[in-house]
Formats: sequence, C-alpha cells, structure tokens
Amino acid sequence: MKDHITIEGHDGAFAAYIARPKTLPAPAVVVLQELFGVNADIRKTCDELAEQGFIAVAPDLFWRQEPGVDLNVTSEADWQTAFVYTELMTETRAQRTSRTPSTQYANCPTVTARLACSAIPLQLGIMREPKVQSSQ
Repeated sequence: MKDHITIEGHDGAFAAYIARPKTLPAPAVVVLQELFGVNADIRKTCDELAEQGFIAVAPDLFWRQEPGVDLNVTSEADWQTAFVYTELMTETRAQRTSRTPSTQYANCPTVTARLACSAIPLQLGIMREPKVQSSQ
C-alpha cells in the first residue's frame, strides 16, 4: 500500500509519503528528500524499500516554505526553485522534521524496528556526519 500521511510535528503538521510492505509488522526507515522535495525519485526509493520489507516514510522538509514541493531533476527552472527553497530552510528545522516520523513510529504496533538517519543530505547544502539510530 502506498499513500501520503499527515504527521503532527512540534511546530505544525506536515505531509509525508509512506510506502508499506505487503507484510506487517515491519521495520521502518525515514527517507530524506533531496533538493527537489518528495518527488518521483524519492517516492520510487520508498516504494523499492517497501518491496524489500520496510515501511518507508519520506517527510516533506520544505513544508514551511511550500507544502508538497515535487520538482523535476531534469528541469533547469526546477533546479533554480530548489535552490530558493534550500536557502530558506534552516538546519534545525530540517533536522526536527526528519526526526519526527521516527519518534511517532517508536510505539507503533506495525513497526518492529525503526531505522532513522539524522543527517541532512548534501544535496541540501548542509554537511553533517550521519548518525544512525536503530531500536528494537
């Protein structure tokens, strides 16, 4: 099953793409978007992870600037738009948004383990060492 969900964060609600495997419960992973929002490439990555048995959640990191950003990697205009959104996003807000799905899934009965990365991708222009968290 593939869908969008709404996540209640500390400073507002935002959307996330979710792809679920055929068999539940399952481990969950948070997939962080690239420069282009939760676009076709990120949704495909989530779908592939679901096919491998994971619940994959991709939160919309640009929700404060414009909810639902879905840009095309082959469009020059979309590249320019992506740079604008990236400049407006702060590291703290992006980290807070990326951690919220993991926190909400901590006690979810359909999740056997949660795998979350607190790093922001280099495509967003923020260099940070990844910190992988896993809990059973």
